Amino acid sequence: MSTRDELRIAVGRGLLLEDALWMGDVLTSALRHDGPGRVMASLLLSGHVSRIVYEGRQLIASSNPDVALPGLVALLPPEEHPSIALARHATKMLDNQTSKSKPLKEFEGEIHRAWMSQRALLFRDVKPGFTWLQPDLGFYTLDGYVVGATIPLHMRFGLDAVPPEHYPDFFQKFGEDLITSLRIYACLSGSADALVTTVELSAVDAVEDNDKFVKRYLKRAYDSALNLDQKLLLLLIESEVNTATTLVPLLTGGHVTAGFRARLISLWHALSSLTKVLDAHPGATSPGRDRLHTLVNSTDATRLSAQGMQMVRNRSVHYEIRGKVELAFPDRPMFGIIESLTDETFESLDALVRGLSADLRMALREWRES
Repeated sequence: MSTRDELRIAVGRGLLLEDALWMGDVLTSALRHDGPGRVMASLLLSGHVSRIVYEGRQLIASSNPDVALPGLVALLPPEEHPSIALARHATKMLDNQTSKSKPLKEFEGEIHRAWMSQRALLFRDVKPGFTWLQPDLGFYTLDGYVVGATIPLHMRFGLDAVPPEHYPDFFQKFGEDLITSLRIYACLSGSADALVTTVELSAVDAVEDNDKFVKRYLKRAYDSALNLDQKLLLLLIESEVNTATTLVPLLTGGHVTAGFRARLISLWHALSSLTKVLDAHPGATSPGRDRLHTLVNSTDATRLSAQGMQMVRNRSVHYEIRGKVELAFPDRPMFGIIESLTDETFESLDALVRGLSADLRMALREWRES
């Protein structure tokens, strides 16, 4: 094996280790936390941890024998929990691997089914004629920004296929599989006890739970040219943007590069998903829509599509490094991937992601509330 190949394998494992140590820290810290953040941190970051667990399995079970680690694979849960493959797409919003040419109508159908499934669950004990008193949308806010909503979460977990009486066992197994996998990946450090508990969750205790009626709340939200299903998709995107922009920085702790990758992935796919929505509905012409369109097509957004940025995004998601990727600065953050592939530095790209994400967060909130 060449030295270049050895370096690429080591970097892929190093990226997985960084992400596993971060999310393992968050989850174990949550287990020891007494406040509401104990549940909120795990729930709202479920897309990010599912991505790490899913992609980690892909790395250590690689078809390349030089990359694969069959001894670790044998320690993983034998069958992947069904929600892991679904929830990992949460951070990709409307732009995941299986949906590049997927019509927006199909996403609308999926979130409509999740809405109806959740309504059926909420209304099953409500007497006929009184359903108008039962809210059918729960959403979570932090500092006034939506960081999660129950209908998108219902869709991402695939709960329409799970009997409600099975929810407790379903989510217990989901959580156990996630933390077990993270503990296995942490063994890449050379220690079986690499996970630490250092993340402070008190700020997450401030997440507020709000109940709304979909038809009333979203009637005037975003743009009158959009139907309720389209608005629910925008709420999905907005909540993921805000999770990455508002919540992830609070839970990053000392895991700087892992937290950066989570924010980069969310921003990348938010811009792509919003472009899909805006292009599909040219009749939406409100001032809020126009502000968002300008931001999505801004100079800063264009920097994320510069040469090499797609590969930086890929290395932030997929751990196995294939192809002719030269890593010239392995001592830099992210093992020099950014400096090796683009004209950016880690610091300049981090500043870009922070600034553009903050602008996008504000534009989405203003559009929804206008």
